[in-house]
Amino acid sequence: MRTLLLTAFILTLSANLAFSQNARVKQYTTPLAGQVILKDVDDKYNAQVYNLEMPDPDAGDDIARLHALKEESKTLYPYRRDITSFRKTSVAKPIVATSFVADSFPGIPPDNYMAINNKDSAISVINSTIAISNASTGKIYTRKSLISFSSTVGLVNPLKNDYRYDPKVIYDPEADRFICIMLNSLNEENYIVIGFSKSNKPDSTWSFYKFYGNYAGDTTWFDYPALAITQDELFFTGNKIKFDSTWQAGFQQTLIYQVRKQDGYNGAATLHYQIWDSVMYGGKAIRNMYPVKGGGSLKGPSQYFLSNKDFDISNDSIFLIKIPDTIGSSSNVLTVKAIKASTPYGLPPDGRQPDTLYPLATNDGRILGGYLEGNEIQFVSTSVNPANGSSAVYHGKITNFDSPSPTLQAQIFGIDTLDFGYPNISFTGTQSGNNQSIISFDYSGPHTHPGYGAIFYDGSNYSDMLSIMTGDSSIEKLGVGEQRWGDYSGSQPQWNAIGNVWVEGIYGRHDHNYGNYMAKLTSPFYTNVPVQQVVSQPSVLYPNPAWQYMQLQFGIDKDEVVNFTIYNMQGQTVDKILSTYCKEGQNIIQFNVAPLAPGTYFLKGMNVSGSVVFTNRFVRQ
Repeated sequence: MRTLLLTAFILTLSANLAFSQNARVKQYTTPLAGQVILKDVDDKYNAQVYNLEMPDPDAGDDIARLHALKEESKTLYPYRRDITSFRKTSVAKPIVATSFVADSFPGIPPDNYMAINNKDSAISVINSTIAISNASTGKIYTRKSLISFSSTVGLVNPLKNDYRYDPKVIYDPEADRFICIMLNSLNEENYIVIGFSKSNKPDSTWSFYKFYGNYAGDTTWFDYPALAITQDELFFTGNKIKFDSTWQAGFQQTLIYQVRKQDGYNGAATLHYQIWDSVMYGGKAIRNMYPVKGGGSLKGPSQYFLSNKDFDISNDSIFLIKIPDTIGSSSNVLTVKAIKASTPYGLPPDGRQPDTLYPLATNDGRILGGYLEGNEIQFVSTSVNPANGSSAVYHGKITNFDSPSPTLQAQIFGIDTLDFGYPNISFTGTQSGNNQSIISFDYSGPHTHPGYGAIFYDGSNYSDMLSIMTGDSSIEKLGVGEQRWGDYSGSQPQWNAIGNVWVEGIYGRHDHNYGNYMAKLTSPFYTNVPVQQVVSQPSVLYPNPAWQYMQLQFGIDKDEVVNFTIYNMQGQTVDKILSTYCKEGQNIIQFNVAPLAPGTYFLKGMNVSGSVVFTNRFVRQ
């Protein structure tokens, strides 16, 4: 049994509480952009290109600043063992009921997220695909590129650098529908694209709407969406970044979108929504507001959001934001409550890996998951563990959050030989008045390949770590230097069987690539559910020759549009499979060869001037 390191604190905040009401709100409408039946989308080869370089805007001065802060943190909190903090636990681990390798043809980072309805239809989204599978078996029966899925909104011009990324999806257990959000491009080409399913069948009809990123004409674009739903509305947040600037230096503010979700489910000709801006505290914009989800059911009409000082080496402030009512309500005044912690969280170090000097990027310490149940909010983020210098999970519990004097209990937990990243949390039930949770996270270590794990929280204590999926190798997809680890992971209760939680995260595959893994975990307090471990399916990566998906890697020396065409052995054109804007450096194209007859072919990439970028021979079995 591995040893768990735990740092705990409890604080009462009557003297350190403050309020602020600076936000502005304005109502808008957007027209229906179109409808599509997902399974009928014309995506014959499912061909895509993704870049193997660390993508902008996470580059330049921002990365240098983040690295400098992490080096400073290492000086304050070096890696070490702290035997005074060792503890073992008698709390039972969560149980793996079902698990399988999910869609694993990601971009960099994978940005994996998922949603499952009450009939075990699962949606898995990654950069930049959507896959529909049977969650009981893991079998994928529909897989499309995000840009093909959402092509009804337009935004498909490679000359304008149109592409989709940062997908999120959520299941509405009351309406029995799905919502999917994704972003298009950067700067002046940036849009928010949202789809609403017309039924509980995710491969059926979807209604799409789009929102222009630079809606206010202030030369800013929208980045990093996070979403939640109440009984009546969809809420999503994101950061506004100045054109051609980095995500730290160019940050302007975080926005909140409040949307009438029934308009979207109905496929209404007009979607009604409002935008909250200027959400500030102490004269400074609050950044990376996370919308808190319902625990055992959808809540409302109020919606809560959480934020912290995610770039600070050490800080003791948590911000609780509240929108009290629905669109157009006369009492709809946003409030901000600052909660002061006696023991701080801090910027997490990067994840260590064996057999390589290249760490896994943990990014900053923003809040990544949270739920509301009863008079309590539980949330998680990544933080340095001062006891041993590792990257750990910060778990907070705010009780009486709507009162003038809420109480915050928080714990930093981790394993001294591991680093944790991208945690999420879901409610599993209430025992003896305590809300219980399953917390899932990616992990790695100097002697442990990247894997995916979870713990159970019984309302007072934590279980030992459950390894949901162990890694086969380190992740080395970017060549040299720091490797992307992701931006978030997925977690959702099984709404018709609370006590079960669906999760999705990352592990290191044998080829040093990203593997995506999905599992249904069961609380040890949950009974009458047969536990059935599904044998992991092989990753959908096939070598040359291939009969289904294949990948080909190529490099270009400048950003340009590349046309990809398949030729037969006689040099005749068989099909044009993709035309897209590719970035300088190493890229990978992935495509499905199943539509081709067995035989030998060439895949040729050419730029718009007709120059050949590459030619590769392959065999369709």
